[in-house]
Amino acid sequence: MDTKNIGLRNIEVADTRISYIDGQKGKLIYRGYDILDLTKNSNFEETCYLLLHDELPTSDEYVDFKTELVDARIIPKQMQINMGNWRKDADPMDVLQAFVAAFGGYYDEEFSTKEASYSRAVNLIAKVPTIVSSWHRIRNNKKIIDPDSDLGHAANFLYMLNGEKPDLEMEKIFDICLILHADHTLNASTFAARQVASTRAHMYSAASAAVGALSGELHGGAN
Repeated sequence: MDTKNIGLRNIEVADTRISYIDGQKGKLIYRGYDILDLTKNSNFEETCYLLLHDELPTSDEYVDFKTELVDARIIPKQMQINMGNWRKDADPMDVLQAFVAAFGGYYDEEFSTKEASYSRAVNLIAKVPTIVSSWHRIRNNKKIIDPDSDLGHAANFLYMLNGEKPDLEMEKIFDICLILHADHTLNASTFAARQVASTRAHMYSAASAAVGALSGELHGGAN
């Protein structure tokens, strides 16, 4: 009699060199670096560079990468106008999923090159905080706050959400939270993204699928 392995339990579906988790030992490793070292000695932007490039940046590379992220923070004004047409009680995860997918209609990039994938990755890292904060402000009947190019990623995110610049302690706490959530090997949302990407759909479609998986109550409450 045949048996079915429901839910891919104990099935190896992919390998990754990006991160490693040992829940029983409380270990999380990004590209060979212990998460404790990264939270103490790095920041979210530097960690993103590590995940994307497989190495920590030099000083010049770090400055250039931060500039790329800052320059990519703005989202099309039409997207924010469209958000205003949504029900104010719409689930933020549904809004995020919809507008991440919508990036595909706003940015006419070359499809299948490594450079195009990198550009989309930078776009997602930089623009998702702007989507999240814009919707938070809209549904609470508050004015949308544009990104502040003088602030780092974590501080700018909090500034756009709350309308005031965070103190250094709050910025550091949130920055650590972002580092801790940057990559968790092959969880449900990552699996969904990789499945969609494997069809050669563009990265915005794959990321939108990941957000949809993340919104589910059985994902683990990570959102």
